[in-house]
Amino acid sequence: MEDAEYFSIVEGTHAVQNPTSPEKLRLVAEYLGLRRGGRLLDIGSGRGWWTVHAATEGCDVTGLEINEYFAAAARRRAAEAGVAERHRIVLGPAAEFAAEPDGYDFATCLGASFALDGYRPTLEHLARTVRPGGRIAVGELHTADGTTSPELPSLTELAHVAAEFDLDVVGVVSADTDDWDRYESRQWLNAREWFDRNPDHPRRHEVLATSRAHRESYLRDERGQLGWSVLVAVVNRGG
Repeated sequence: MEDAEYFSIVEGTHAVQNPTSPEKLRLVAEYLGLRRGGRLLDIGSGRGWWTVHAATEGCDVTGLEINEYFAAAARRRAAEAGVAERHRIVLGPAAEFAAEPDGYDFATCLGASFALDGYRPTLEHLARTVRPGGRIAVGELHTADGTTSPELPSLTELAHVAAEFDLDVVGVVSADTDDWDRYESRQWLNAREWFDRNPDHPRRHEVLATSRAHRESYLRDERGQLGWSVLVAVVNRGG
């Protein structure tokens, strides 16, 4: 079971839905230079911590999210923060959103490059969307030790791919083991607490079994081996 309902359960209390922290995302915002009146497009907005933070910095935000539960949570968060007038969530596939070329000052995709078929297509898409001199931030998985594997690139390779699109990397913010443990542990706890609260739900055992399988994979194979970083880059295009 890995669908919208499952992730709504296991990430239902995550403030940040990636292996990072609010403090580190504020550093990403600093590297981006978020400013009042700037237009920001975010791919895969989730429950809205990042988009609401950008709106509180004064940006006019458009967030794209396919999960209706997360989209609703993001809208509530924006209303509670008093920034709903400059915080728009569009429900639906990111690939179907007609972003205006050069129409944004900033564009971000934090852990959701799958929405645009991967890291490389995401960079290409964001580089077209942001005006020359604007900035993008993309959070992506990579190997933790700097080597390359058939499944994952190194952090250096991620930066090299950015250069292919005339993107000048000016900042990197990386997850550590504590970030990963906190992110993963909260999923396991959410699954267990949801299981206990819903004794009659027809999928309760499926949810718990899936969560336990993820826990086993993380502890056995992934902990200390997976890296996750946000790369911030300036769009040079023609500059």
